[in-house]
Amino acid sequence: MLSFLRTMIAMMVGGFVWVLMSNALGQPATVMALLPVWVAGLAGGVVCALYSPRQGIAMAAVSGLLLALLFLWFRHVYLALPIAGGTLVALWPLWFPPAYYVGAYAYVLFLLRSRR
Repeated sequence: MLSFLRTMIAMMVGGFVWVLMSNALGQPATVMALLPVWVAGLAGGVVCALYSPRQGIAMAAVSGLLLALLFLWFRHVYLALPIAGGTLVALWPLWFPPAYYVGAYAYVLFLLRSRR
C-alpha cells in the first residue's frame, strides 16, 4: 500500500509540474511541448528517489509509465483527439518514463557522489 501511495504522489508531482510548465510556456504545438514533460519527469523521478534510493529507480519507471498511459488514454480515448500533425508532438506523453528514470537515476548518482 505504501508503494502505491508513493507512486501516486510521484505521479501527482510530475503532473503538477507539467501543468505549471505548460501554462508558463503557453503549450506550443512544436517540439517545445517536450520541455514540460522532461522537467516534470525529472522532478517526479527525484521524488521517487527521495522516498527510497534503493527502490526509487524502479518506482520512477513505473510512475512514468503509468502517467504516460494515463495521459494517452485521456487524450486519445476519452477526448478522442486524433494523432494528427507531427507524431512526436501528438505522442509527447511517451517521454514521461525515460524522464522519470533519468531524474531518479541522476538523484541516486548525486547521493552516491556526495557521500564520498
